[in-house]
Amino acid sequence: MKRLAILLALMLGGAIAVPASAQQWVDHRSKDGGYHVDFPAQPIETGHLVDTEVGKVRMRTSAVEIDGRIYMTIDSIYPSDYRMGDAEANLDSARNGGVSNVGGRLVSEERLHIGNAPARRLVIDIPRADKAAEALLVLDGHRLYQAVYLGPRGSQEKGDAQRFLSSFKLVR
Repeated sequence: MKRLAILLALMLGGAIAVPASAQQWVDHRSKDGGYHVDFPAQPIETGHLVDTEVGKVRMRTSAVEIDGRIYMTIDSIYPSDYRMGDAEANLDSARNGGVSNVGGRLVSEERLHIGNAPARRLVIDIPRADKAAEALLVLDGHRLYQAVYLGPRGSQEKGDAQRFLSSFKLVR
């Protein structure tokens, strides 16, 4: 599942810049359902149909940028006839692809579950951009959810990034 990871590929496109003074947390629920998460401002939501080696993947991206910090979710829905295989192996592939796509280095990884779905929480150092990302990857059936924070190195450990990532919940 080499194409399972689209972790940060859309990171710069689709984010809307919001001044820090306008920050007001929003309980965001995707138009396609499946999850909710707290964003520090109203995100812009866009949909894409992406051709991959496993067929057409429907992606919905929600993102906002505040003071050079990007908060983003990506909901990828894989074809229902595609055999997903081992969830942990798929998350490994998503992790490896995401780290490689940004020229990053995996700093830490935690295996966990969100609801009953297997998940990973990653910290990625991105030296060429002098940034760091923290990402939550959740594989629930044919859906890969990604909640990603990107900002200056060290900022992923601070309140707003943690509030965003910790607020991610699956909705059934």
